[in-house]
Amino acid sequence: MECLTLYVLTTLCIDAKGNVASKNVAVTFDIFKAELHKAQGVENDFETFPVFGDWREDAEQSSLIRTMRNFRDLVTDMQEAALR
Repeated sequence: MECLTLYVLTTLCIDAKGNVASKNVAVTFDIFKAELHKAQGVENDFETFPVFGDWREDAEQSSLIRTMRNFRDLVTDMQEAALR
């Protein structure tokens, strides 16, 4: 199974309440771009995530599960309405 590494580029910023927060600013598959971003300032960093070749199958399964849960809620509502 093919696996790629995804780099999420982050930077530190001040939110509306004055707290320091990490903010996602970009995504890349290139380690050199991620390292260049990190070298531009101490507030910059990146996180790595593996992306497997079958990610679409996982996404479809998640969509199927969401649909099944919605259907279950619909059936439950119909059953409750029938008992009234």
